[in-house]
Amino acid sequence: MSALHSLSGQSPAGGWGPPPRGIFLDVLGTLVEPGPGGRFKSIGKSSFYDGVLDSLFRATQAGWQLYLIGNVDTVAFGKQTQAQWDRFRDGLVARLKSEGIPVRRDYSCTSHPEGVKGQDRDSVYQLPGTGAMHHAAQAEGLSLSLSWVIGDSTTELVAGWRAGCCTAGVRTGNSLKDAAFHVDPDMTTESAAGAIKWIARDQTVLRRSA
Repeated sequence: MSALHSLSGQSPAGGWGPPPRGIFLDVLGTLVEPGPGGRFKSIGKSSFYDGVLDSLFRATQAGWQLYLIGNVDTVAFGKQTQAQWDRFRDGLVARLKSEGIPVRRDYSCTSHPEGVKGQDRDSVYQLPGTGAMHHAAQAEGLSLSLSWVIGDSTTELVAGWRAGCCTAGVRTGNSLKDAAFHVDPDMTTESAAGAIKWIARDQTVLRRSA
């Protein structure tokens, strides 16, 4: 099953002012260290990459909206269950909330056309498709040209590029070594923390709306 979860309970921003902009952040390998074989652990045993929680707090305080993305192949191909992922995701969102980091939506995809029975379906949120970014743009008025996609594999980055977002590659997780696609990210950093800190200081939207 591949599901879209709205987590904020908020309506799209309206009225005057700068357009909303977002950070689409890959979960496993970018936000959280994966376990052996790419498996996710229970949230209590999961390790966040150094500095990422602090940088996310600063970014969301600066007005950036956070969206979770990523292909969860361990569920799609039967190594872990949908119920395990749901518990992990709910725990992850709760942990982020406890750190003052609201998550707007979870676009993580747990299905694949060649997956196991029950997970063997197409999803517009499967990367490198651009469904997550375009849904956020349509549902919340997000400016994709001012938004960022951050990931550890070329799959996430090429999705961001196709959607017209800025892209940041990180040297954690797959460290961009999957070579599934050729993509030149706008930024490459050692971890997501470095990219998010730079993004949080970016005043492009203020300059463009002045």
